[in-house]
Amino acid sequence: MLTALQTQQVMFKLRCAAEKDPNDVVANACSQLAFELELPARVNRLTDMDRELIRYAARKNYTPTKERV
Repeated sequence: MLTALQTQQVMFKLRCAAEKDPNDVVANACSQLAFELELPARVNRLTDMDRELIRYAARKNYTPTKERV
C-alpha cells in the first residue's frame, strides 16, 4: 500500500512520462493512470500492467517541460 506522498510522487512521474514519452500509447496510458490515481481507492487496485507502467515511468525519470511558475 502506498502512502499519500508516495502516490503523489508516482502521479508526478506518470505525468512527466505522459508529457515526454515518444510512444503515444505509453504516454496515454501514463496519463490515464495518473488521472485515475486521483481517486483514493484506485491505488489499492493496481493491476500488474499498472505496476509495470509505474516502474517504466520511474525508470525513465522524465522531468517536467515547464518549470514551476
